Amino acid sequence: YRENLDILTSTLPPEFLGEMAPCNGAFYLYADISELGMAQPDSIALAEAMLKDAHVACTPGVDFDQEQGHRHLRLSFAGSSADIKEASRRINNWLPRFLK
Repeated sequence: YRENLDILTSTLPPEFLGEMAPCNGAFYLYADISELGMAQPDSIALAEAMLKDAHVACTPGVDFDQEQGHRHLRLSFAGSSADIKEASRRINNWLPRFLK
């Protein structure tokens, strides 16, 4: 899992990862999306757009934190390294419209 986490953290842009929460004992990266070029961070809308446009599933942060979760996405890195690399590639191809 360390390899998969390293793939995500080294290939996804810092503006997408933001001040991500530590992944202590979990298979998920909790990314802070508040630095993206969105007027108001909305993890539900971003998760839906990512699934629709990039065909990558993630979980909106509001499912875990009703107060600050709108600023976060939860991405699993429990799959194969090949799948994680492909997901990262898709996210990177889709993400530029949200970068400042």
